[in-house]
Amino acid sequence: MAPGNNMQSEEPLNGANGNSATHGSSSTSPTKTRSHEQDSNGHANGSPAGRTATKSNDDDQPKPKESLLQKTRRIWLAKTGIDARTYMQLFKGALAPTIAIAAYQATAFADTYTTIGYLVGIMTILSLPIQPRAKFTQTMLINILVTCIGCCVALLAMFCTVHARIDTEGHQGPGKGGPGTSGLAAGGAATSTYNSSASAVAGIWLFVEIYAISAFRANRPQFTIPSILFAIFANVSMIYAPQFSTMTQASAFAQKLLEAFFTGFAISTGVSLFVFPLTSRQVVFKEMTGYFGLLRKAMKANLDYMHTLEETDMFAPHRINTAGDEVAGSKEADAFKATMVALNGLHSKLAADLVFAKREIALGKVGPDDLQQLFKHLRETMIPVLGLSSLSDIFQRIAEGRGWDRDQNFAHATAEQAPNESEKLRIESITEWHHLMKQLREPFGKATTLIDEGLEHALITLQLAPRHTMRTTDDAAEANGDAPQPGEAGFADYYKRRSTSAVDTRKEMLRSWCAVHGIELAPDFFDDPYRKDYVAPDWMNTDHRSPERQRLRRQLFLCLHMGFLLKTVNQRVGDLINYAEKLQASGKLSKTRLIVPGIKRLRKWFMSFFSHDMEAHDDQKIDSGDNGVTVYLGQAYKTKKDPEHLPPTNPWEKSSNSIRKIGHFFASPASSFGLRSVVAYLHDTQTFFTRERLFWSQIMISISMTPTAGQSVRGFLFRVFGTTVAMILAWIAYYIVDGKTAGILVFFFLFLHFGLYIVLKYPGYIPVGMISQVTMTLILGYELQVRKVGVAVATSNGQAYHPIYILGPIRLATVAGGLFLAWIWTVFPFPITEHSQLRQTLGKTLYLLANYYSVMHETVRARVRGCEADFTSKDGPGYKLDKARYKVFSKCTALLGGLQAQSAFVKFDLPIGGKFPHARYQSIIAQMRSTLNFMALVSLASSTFAELSEADASDKEHSSEWLRNFRRLLGESGVTSEAITTLLSLLSASVTSGTPLPPYLRVPEPYRLSQKLDELDQDLLSVRHIAEPGYASFAVMQIGTRCIINDLAKILENVKELVGELDFSYHVVSTNDSTRQASEETLVYPRTGGASGVKMD
Repeated sequence: MAPGNNMQSEEPLNGANGNSATHGSSSTSPTKTRSHEQDSNGHANGSPAGRTATKSNDDDQPKPKESLLQKTRRIWLAKTGIDARTYMQLFKGALAPTIAIAAYQATAFADTYTTIGYLVGIMTILSLPIQPRAKFTQTMLINILVTCIGCCVALLAMFCTVHARIDTEGHQGPGKGGPGTSGLAAGGAATSTYNSSASAVAGIWLFVEIYAISAFRANRPQFTIPSILFAIFANVSMIYAPQFSTMTQASAFAQKLLEAFFTGFAISTGVSLFVFPLTSRQVVFKEMTGYFGLLRKAMKANLDYMHTLEETDMFAPHRINTAGDEVAGSKEADAFKATMVALNGLHSKLAADLVFAKREIALGKVGPDDLQQLFKHLRETMIPVLGLSSLSDIFQRIAEGRGWDRDQNFAHATAEQAPNESEKLRIESITEWHHLMKQLREPFGKATTLIDEGLEHALITLQLAPRHTMRTTDDAAEANGDAPQPGEAGFADYYKRRSTSAVDTRKEMLRSWCAVHGIELAPDFFDDPYRKDYVAPDWMNTDHRSPERQRLRRQLFLCLHMGFLLKTVNQRVGDLINYAEKLQASGKLSKTRLIVPGIKRLRKWFMSFFSHDMEAHDDQKIDSGDNGVTVYLGQAYKTKKDPEHLPPTNPWEKSSNSIRKIGHFFASPASSFGLRSVVAYLHDTQTFFTRERLFWSQIMISISMTPTAGQSVRGFLFRVFGTTVAMILAWIAYYIVDGKTAGILVFFFLFLHFGLYIVLKYPGYIPVGMISQVTMTLILGYELQVRKVGVAVATSNGQAYHPIYILGPIRLATVAGGLFLAWIWTVFPFPITEHSQLRQTLGKTLYLLANYYSVMHETVRARVRGCEADFTSKDGPGYKLDKARYKVFSKCTALLGGLQAQSAFVKFDLPIGGKFPHARYQSIIAQMRSTLNFMALVSLASSTFAELSEADASDKEHSSEWLRNFRRLLGESGVTSEAITTLLSLLSASVTSGTPLPPYLRVPEPYRLSQKLDELDQDLLSVRHIAEPGYASFAVMQIGTRCIINDLAKILENVKELVGELDFSYHVVSTNDSTRQASEETLVYPRTGGASGVKMD
């Protein structure tokens, strides 16, 4: 914990856990010399034309030649992703086990730990010193607590085994070791001969311990590391427990074991806190920097895509691939979506890491509440950008809805070349969009440039990016601008002035649309649209339900959709700038102080350990890669009414109800996993088992058992591969220096970097990195241990001595044997497949989607009716709705990301029976993500009405009569429907349980808001009102609700294909048809045709 001079001093050079910033950086959008004053050619320098001219002038100047060192550094970063911060993490992770192994060369250390010193090195690896400080501290506290509990349970178990021996043999005194025993267990504690009673008791205790900890691990995957540590303590202690004849020997062994664990923890803690310390706040600041970078990159990608709309067929985009062939799809749209996928992933990770950063005690500048507010502003900026990325999908939906041939490209076709009337209408639409987007190129370019500069200014003000070199007077004159640059004083006011002109930009866009479609407006029409006249073309005099008028209105709505989202992004960036300026003005960014979380936050953190709603974000999971995401779904999902029992009322019913919970626990999936874990422990003779180190097979079973077969198969393959590589590296490290101790330690340290690199850069392959480090520590640690204490002491624990070229394959064989047993008992007696887990998670995500829609529905209804209370008051309904909506949105985003990663395991699952419908699941996941985005978009659009309500309340005299009528009619017509919540809940229940859907289940009809409003008041949506602030919000809501309905129809169709649909209708079938289906079968099958006879399906 080191003080810094600015906020940036807390920031690492890479992402969380030492990862490089793969999510983007502030340099994704280059700094531009900008001025919005007119240049000599009449172009605004902030416009694309101005920027292009500037760029061409820069290109004429010779660029400085890249030095060899710079070129090497650039290639190195591009290929490996290892920067300074990443290597610091690699160094830390490799240093801790190296210290543990090197310390064994000290006589005092060797005399203390004798033959169990290898556990010290293992503990330094499993405690993950590369974690940020807050995560590491929390993990270490849990590790210490669990290890102490494991020691207590081990002492109780050894007490039982000692007394079981005494009851059968009597008091024989301390064991002497020798033939028939396992030698000296530790530190001179001599063992006794085999005793069946003691062995039986130890076996029962081992069964119970592993069962309990495995069930706990399956139920609480966020506690995987502590569970593994407990399992290791239980395995090692129970191997030697039956061989002790007195509690003195047993207590001495447990103490040595506990000391070895705690010494490893101490080394890991020292390295984590004092060697290149990394705080959770640094991780959060770096992720925020990446967040800014991805927002800037996304806005640039959006502008690139909009430019393509000037000359492409947006209803069926085609592009030329690298092979020179024309293929479907827009490269710019795909790049935009890829950026948003990365931004979504970073958003989920930032939300998880922010929890730890707010709990951290540190020297810094901004406090926990400030971090939360910054995250809130970033999230509110991301949502409209997310809406912009859906533009290409909307065009595809239009083409799909009208039945246009998307294999054809009509980008440069004329109406005369159309094969039919439908395609002729398509070509006309394409031509109109080409003309419209060319007109909008400059205003959209200006808006994007301003947003990019605003994000850059916020970055610099928050001290997340370096400030530019101050311009001299000559530089300012040469740049042709008195306007301040990002990071300079006065930029916030400049941004506000430029943002005000966004209203004029929107009017320019509307004027362009009217001109394209023959609507003649007066130059000052939008200054007073109620009194100014306009010339309406013929199509405006037709019925409002005519196809042409409906088509053009949808086109107008789409233009308003783009303009509204750009304007909203502009406003959200302005809010972010204002907050950054507020922090700077308060003096928080100019001084470093001690930041301590409040009592309430610490109490909440402490209580979270004992509650079931603790959410996991892979903080302590090392066995399942990065796919697992555990979120709390709420009491409604967990607590189900019991149809066989009323709620208990009297003391007897309440006490007896607890007995029923025992049966529920043993029937739970977690209990099933615990049972699978313990049946794999099959002992041979004790001496052979100990001599050949077969207990490491048991330990690998504890580490490797996973709840599903897909994970187990992948884990088996990866762990065997990691063990093999580690064995080879251990041989190289030993023989390349001819067995010299110092050289071995150096190469041991270097080779550990490979495993850590996998852990940091490829989270999906964490098992390979972890197992390679553990195996290398076992092999080289044992060899150096024997060299220090001698063969006689090394074999005193019953383990035979083998040279390293034999020990390596033995380690590989024992580890592979344990991994194989773990895999066997995952799939036997029946596999818990990744297929079923994916289906269960899909059902949970549908449930959360229903939850989110329900909250969104209430939010929209409150805003449209103008009854939403002040959202700044924590007791108000508006604040509570906002908090619930954002929380569920984060959970949905996390679960969808986990679903995407989890589906990758399917290829490793057992191919028994028919193929898994992977494509259909992928389609449902994509549609759910799209539905979530459009729900967020509708919620965002409705916020305009809340803002306008506040404006009306403060200025009733000048409030819009149109807006009041519009909101009244909109509230009466209904924007959203509770039927969608019902439908999503039914889909969730059906997918989770695997039962067929009820018959005749339908998606609610599209709302047809514009048609309803036309019927209520035909003048409400006329040209005179298209510049009203609420009109664009209505357009976005109209598009969003239609897309939600469209996505739900596809989800319903796909779910029907997965689980079936009940069918109670009558069908006419032939009574002579021997292939007809029985009624109990056809309840969930499609109808069958026939000729004579009637059969009820």
